[in-house]
Amino acid sequence: MGPYTAFNAEKAYDDGDELRTPFQSDPLFDPETHVDEDGDANMEEALRDFCHELRSKHNCRAFIATDVDIPTHRGAEKRDRGPEREGSHSDGMDPLTQSVAFAAHSDAVLFLFTRGGLTTGVGAETGGILGEFHLRRGNAATTHKPGQRVAIYLDEEFGSATIDEIPMGYDVQYDTFESKEDLHESVRPWLDNIDRETRDTGLPVFVPGETYSSETDN
Repeated sequence: MGPYTAFNAEKAYDDGDELRTPFQSDPLFDPETHVDEDGDANMEEALRDFCHELRSKHNCRAFIATDVDIPTHRGAEKRDRGPEREGSHSDGMDPLTQSVAFAAHSDAVLFLFTRGGLTTGVGAETGGILGEFHLRRGNAATTHKPGQRVAIYLDEEFGSATIDEIPMGYDVQYDTFESKEDLHESVRPWLDNIDRETRDTGLPVFVPGETYSSETDN
């Protein structure tokens, strides 16, 4: 999981179009090559590109949430207003609930933070998932999704006091990277360790509200 939208100075400042490029330098996102169907530079395409590389380089079934066609509540309402769907009703799901469900059924969850992305969404998802899966250090839950199956990787130029402090409060994999190649080198041993665990013990699914218990529960 990572930022789907790149910071674009043209949308933030009236004179942003006078810059050589409205985008910040980023280790994953290249506005010249990561372009969507409308011809616009799109950071989501950079995440999708990185997922393809994870599959080919590390033999894992990597995906991002938008690879699965589940509309949000507002997206479902908009879809149902179309003339070809008159009288139909679609159930939507908010993005955080989608992310929690994907995280529950995934063997591993990877969060990416880079300097060129708008990270409000992925920041909210990170906090929500860390809380849902009882990963805060000292949490009383007796069962929880193992922290070694959740990783947070930061571009070294990315700055956030909240994200920087996560390893102090939460028991998860945490590292930084300088380039995409550096990120691949850091991710490889993490995925290898999870793969070895899969072969030895299997990886159970942790669904919030179903598999968790606390020593203080009645």
